[in-house]
Amino acid sequence: MHPEDSSQHSRLLGSVLSIQGALVLGHLLDRAFTGATPVMIGDLVGIEAGDRRVFGVVHSLRKGRRIDDKPLIEVHLLGEATRNAADDGLAFRRGVTVYPGLDALIHRATADEIRLVYAQPKLANVRIGTLRHDFTIPAYALVDGLLGKHFAILGSTGSGKSCAVTVILRAIIEAHPCAHVLMIDPHDEYGPAFGELAQRLDPSTLDLPYWLMTYDEIAAILAPARDERGYAEGAILKEAIYRARLAWAGPAAGSHITVDTPIPYRLSDLERLIEEAMGALDKPEGAAPYRHLLARLRGVRADPRYGFIFQALHVRDSMAAVLGRIFRIPVAGKPVTLIDISAIPSEVVDVVVSLLCRLAFEFGLWSDRSSMTPVLVVCEEAHRYIPSEGAPAFEPSRRAIGRIAKEGRKYGVSLCLVSQRPAELSPTSLSQCGTIIALRMSNERDQNFVRNVLPDGSEWLIRSLPALGTGEAVVIGEGVSVPMQIHFDALVPRHQPASQTPTFSRAWADEESGPEMLQDTIARWRHLRR
Repeated sequence: MHPEDSSQHSRLLGSVLSIQGALVLGHLLDRAFTGATPVMIGDLVGIEAGDRRVFGVVHSLRKGRRIDDKPLIEVHLLGEATRNAADDGLAFRRGVTVYPGLDALIHRATADEIRLVYAQPKLANVRIGTLRHDFTIPAYALVDGLLGKHFAILGSTGSGKSCAVTVILRAIIEAHPCAHVLMIDPHDEYGPAFGELAQRLDPSTLDLPYWLMTYDEIAAILAPARDERGYAEGAILKEAIYRARLAWAGPAAGSHITVDTPIPYRLSDLERLIEEAMGALDKPEGAAPYRHLLARLRGVRADPRYGFIFQALHVRDSMAAVLGRIFRIPVAGKPVTLIDISAIPSEVVDVVVSLLCRLAFEFGLWSDRSSMTPVLVVCEEAHRYIPSEGAPAFEPSRRAIGRIAKEGRKYGVSLCLVSQRPAELSPTSLSQCGTIIALRMSNERDQNFVRNVLPDGSEWLIRSLPALGTGEAVVIGEGVSVPMQIHFDALVPRHQPASQTPTFSRAWADEESGPEMLQDTIARWRHLRR
């Protein structure tokens, strides 16, 4: 027997029994189970199909109840290898054009064939880990496919989600140091992960002038009531903001000025216009909405928690400086902007997220196509801001993020949704993500939700989610050459996000630090300093 024939014989697993789309069902030889290296879930196999070889992943092994029932193998087809005319070598491509016939032989893929299927792409790519079943083979993400069509990172708490976000972003930034990444960090966990690569902004260093807000956004702060009184206050506020913007712009202002145009205006003008409108009332009993609105305006101006919004004593047109700082223009060695919203008052968190995401979209929308600066917006705990339809949410933030999901890629604005509760996410927004990176999920509701947004034929990947280890993931979509199960590269300790659960057994083994710790905690609490 020829050595090559002998090698193929030793790798023979069975033969094709049926083909349905990308699913191949085959008979298994007994030795496939009993051999030195039995076939396993996740193994790559090859099947002859005319002048080419088709490759697929084993996703199911089964046998009937009777002892004489033949074992069966289910294979999901990934793509095919053909001869490359340029160098007469083999080239792998995703998708199948020629299907294998019935009784075609199924072989275990060789090491060279595995490297061929999972080879480093020729397009711009970064390494993010290794194959789950073979740590010697690197796993690569396609940069433009990942960012150009949005991506989502989903997984239960403790599955390694934050580390996965860090690995992917650090890999992209190291390959592309002039990136522009805006990350909304709700728990202040990514500071250590990016270190000197990031500019960290919190309420003490963040500058988001009130006049950059749309009417809907500032009304959520100054006229938050959702009743008849709130409607009256909102109408008063809307007219006053419009007139205040006109007052700043001057008599030469064009008809393009609206209540939402990002033109500065003075809070003193706003207060004066509300007072003048109240003074023009025929009946004093109608002044209640005006008084409530003025009281709320004066209250937030005096509240130090709102200082990053209402702190300016002298209003100036700082829009270029604000946008340049948020979106890192120029990059100046810090391609990431971390917005720490953990210490922002809960009643305005949604407003801040809405403003940041809307600014990102409109920055891309109004940029010249020939010189636009692409921006990646990373939204941690995305289910808080774009929940499933019918769930309560702040409508402006839902609208801003949803608009990026639907239209952002046309204007160079990419979106990364990160969530440990996929079932609570908006399926409309998630379905716009061209790449899904799913870590361990044990909740059946979450699994079903992810199953519904993935393309047909992905069932074999969903089944593996509960069995994934920490730091392991299923990746499918435009961001990878072929669907794969990967193990993310390990992060060095100094690059790990601050998301680890405290070690109770170690902390409770010794007496705590006592009064000094209490005093330090109280000082941080009172001064809103993390």
